[in-house]
Amino acid sequence: MSEKIYGEIVKGWTESELARFAPQQFHHSTTTGSTNDDLLALARAGKAGSFDLRSTDFQTSGRGRRGDRWEATPGRNLLFSIALPLTMERENWSRLPHLTASLVGSAIEGILGPGHSLQAKWPNDLLFHGKKLAGILVEIAMTSQPVAVVGIGINVNLRRAELPPELRETATSIYEILECESSRWFLLGLILDGFLKQFPSSIIDFDPTLKWMTSRDFLIGKELEIRSGLHSYKGTGAGLGPGGELLLKTDDGRQIVIVSAEEIRWNREA
Repeated sequence: MSEKIYGEIVKGWTESELARFAPQQFHHSTTTGSTNDDLLALARAGKAGSFDLRSTDFQTSGRGRRGDRWEATPGRNLLFSIALPLTMERENWSRLPHLTASLVGSAIEGILGPGHSLQAKWPNDLLFHGKKLAGILVEIAMTSQPVAVVGIGINVNLRRAELPPELRETATSIYEILECESSRWFLLGLILDGFLKQFPSSIIDFDPTLKWMTSRDFLIGKELEIRSGLHSYKGTGAGLGPGGELLLKTDDGRQIVIVSAEEIRWNREA
């Protein structure tokens, strides 16, 4: 199965592109606990190479950035994780979710076609008209050579009726937007091609990624409640900082720079 899917992913690639992603770097399973867990285990054992990729049709223990668990109908969505060696300065590691969002978002927009633009909700979600379309989870194996495992889940062919009732107004899929099915493996090929061409160079030359994120910033101008570590903040989203940090303007005029957050709330009715 992995060999057949691999062929669909790399269809039309040049020899030089194929040289960077060999068949043995890819493994697909019909079911697994979590592709991130699978790849993290390999990374911690020193067995995960650059751009090694694991995909699945169904995750029994899939989770979000805060540990939230979620499941999707088998075979409907694109669920995968990719291993990326962190050879750059540690201060730049936090840029990886943003680069991932821009690569995934650009690939999705290419499938949706002209006139369809996504929204980027800092730090890890891609939305379409305010509804979640994709999520990103970055975890790091702190080995002698640190490795980031980037987990990505994209609602590709999921039907609205397959969502739990409580999520039908807050989530969507490519199928619901285009009203037809799309190839998960063609989409994965687009995303993987982006990683091969832009990682790690676009972590260092961050301006194009920051521009992409800023132009699609979902939180800018929204009244936010944020929990970050032991602190809670209220204010208005004021854009992104030079390293992709979230900027928050408080009612008393202060600007707070937020590097990570456990929870972000906003008024969905506004």
